[in-house]
Amino acid sequence: MSSRANVGVGRGVASFLLSPFRRQTYRNLAYLALAVPLGFAYFLLVAVGVPLGIGLAFVVVGIPLLALLVAFALGLAGVERWLATALLGVEIDRSGPELPGDSRRERLVSLATDRSTWTALAYLPSKLVLGIASFTLITSTLTTGVSLLLVPLYYDQPGLYVGVVTDRPVEFHPALYLGWNRLLVGYETVFRVDAWRVTTLGEAAAVALVGVFVLLLGLQLLNWLARLSGWYTRLMLDGTYDVAGAVRRAVGGRV
Repeated sequence: MSSRANVGVGRGVASFLLSPFRRQTYRNLAYLALAVPLGFAYFLLVAVGVPLGIGLAFVVVGIPLLALLVAFALGLAGVERWLATALLGVEIDRSGPELPGDSRRERLVSLATDRSTWTALAYLPSKLVLGIASFTLITSTLTTGVSLLLVPLYYDQPGLYVGVVTDRPVEFHPALYLGWNRLLVGYETVFRVDAWRVTTLGEAAAVALVGVFVLLLGLQLLNWLARLSGWYTRLMLDGTYDVAGAVRRAVGGRV
């Protein structure tokens, strides 16, 4: 039991330290970086298209608009399946172009009532959440880590302050108290930090080591986020129609 736990810890540490040297890490980063503009675009498409189609439904124009939106959403779902497969290595099944029903109307109804059609439509705006999470992690960990890592290169530049500045002093109050013969005996001290500036190469190297840790932590968190995104994409898009084949089949054409 203990040996298995040690092996698990060792693998976790190795995965943490080796994340910058794996190709999959940078594929994950590419996928998460794309989630920022794609999520925003998908959200705008659905947030504008659905209310507009519903609002115009009573003048007939809205029904074709909604149908076009659903067809476009299925096409974008195909793009998302391809991205997840190419960058995350997640295999997502798709339904073939054959739709149940003998007539064109029955096939369109089958497409409109299929659960995967609407999960694909729901997936698109939810991509914005992934985009926001990706942007937050990338800017808060990777950019911070790189800045700290490069401190030895610019800490001594004239007119440049590298360090910590606070608007008010930070105080720490470590204390230790022990009960003795109905008395409370202890020790308490106060540490006060006003500001700290990097002035030596040793201090800059220490800051750079902190930057390495922040970078490794950021990459690990982004890898976990990419895995979670792959799982969610498979859950929402598994079994959705191949839009080109589905649309051609729905209107009575042959693939």
